[in-house]
Amino acid sequence: MNDLTIRSFHARDIPAVLEVQKSNRQAAQWLQSAYEHLEKAGENAWVAERNGALVGFLVARVASDEMEILNVAVSANAHRQGIGRELLQHAISWAEEQDVSRVFLEVRSSNTAATKYYEANGFSQTGIRPKYYSDPVEAAFLLAKSLDRK
Repeated sequence: MNDLTIRSFHARDIPAVLEVQKSNRQAAQWLQSAYEHLEKAGENAWVAERNGALVGFLVARVASDEMEILNVAVSANAHRQGIGRELLQHAISWAEEQDVSRVFLEVRSSNTAATKYYEANGFSQTGIRPKYYSDPVEAAFLLAKSLDRK
């Protein structure tokens, strides 16, 4: 993935992030205002670029010694190219540098591919959130991964 760059999210990325989000129905469909509020809210976000085009993003927040991945998506035409894995590894490496002990995220219960992907990356199911998602209404699996603290 020599041509892939992971960098911090900036407000100028919002139009491209919205396009990536729109192309990925499994991603949480946030409004533009939510992305505009990221820096003020203290969330952390990264984007993946390939050849100057934004092809993925990940948004997370840290509270105490835990990080929650809030939203992640890869452009539909860039699936299965390792971009999501690179974003996830970047976020986890950053979290380890911040002395985070656990990372959490939610996945639609019907999204078996994502659930298997996260489990293959060290996450395990720790709970279920009934009726967590809308459009359609669906439960979420709560997944967690413990990190080695330095």
